[in-house]
Amino acid sequence: MHLTPAQIESFHEKGYLAVEGILGPEDLQPVEDEYARLIDERARQLQAQGKLKDLHADQPFLRRLALLAAQAPEIAGNLDIMQARGPATFNFLKNPKILDLAESFVGGEIVCNPIQHIRATMPHRQTGTQPTPWHQDIGVCWPDVDPYFMLTVWIPLVDATVENGCLEVLPDSHRHGLKRHASTPHGLEVPAEERPAIEPMPIPVHRGGAILFHNYTLHHARPNVSDQVRWSFDLRYHDVYQPTGRPFYPAFLFRSRQRPAALETDYGAWCRRWEFALEASKGAKFYRWS
Repeated sequence: MHLTPAQIESFHEKGYLAVEGILGPEDLQPVEDEYARLIDERARQLQAQGKLKDLHADQPFLRRLALLAAQAPEIAGNLDIMQARGPATFNFLKNPKILDLAESFVGGEIVCNPIQHIRATMPHRQTGTQPTPWHQDIGVCWPDVDPYFMLTVWIPLVDATVENGCLEVLPDSHRHGLKRHASTPHGLEVPAEERPAIEPMPIPVHRGGAILFHNYTLHHARPNVSDQVRWSFDLRYHDVYQPTGRPFYPAFLFRSRQRPAALETDYGAWCRRWEFALEASKGAKFYRWS
């Protein structure tokens, strides 16, 4: 699905765009099944080690991880894309429907940026975890990417609602430049005094939809006050000829109208490059902020 001129204009005016009905079960279910298997394997290992009593095997995907983490919090660690490195997730990163969205903004030479995540946001009342604070995606990049545009594609694996922690945005905040980010226990945050005086806008979006962000747009996640895990992807795409903002991690060319033979779509190579990068980058400075 390529976006209409009106949608593209709205994105540039407001700094974000919510789109529904982009992805179907055939796109999302393989990733959900992959993480369900991974969580089940971990649960059985922890049970064998005496750290887990109840497997909660009868619970749905959106509940099970929270129930398991209440017994053994470590089960929820190292689930991110580059750590789990599942084949279904790799295929999702280069899904043509997502690349079509990106092409509407960055052109036909599309790199998948290495700053990418899958997030399992736990119920707040159960864990006391804090939501992702107010930030700009440019804030987690090195300064060499400041002059460039980078598209964030935020995709929930479940209906993202106000109750379970949908995103909130400050419309038009992408016009206000880079803001100072402070390090907090919950991640980098733009302090209240640095944020423009704009009314926050919650953006609920259904499973199968997506929210597109300008890399200077201020946004955060609301608390998850439901009893389910709010699973979501945040992925970033940009033109092949610009820096990534995280040079010690691998980026991958997933669409090229000019050089299709140069595409980097081998799953084994993707795994090997991430394994090497994660080991070699230990001790690297990830952020510009102290």
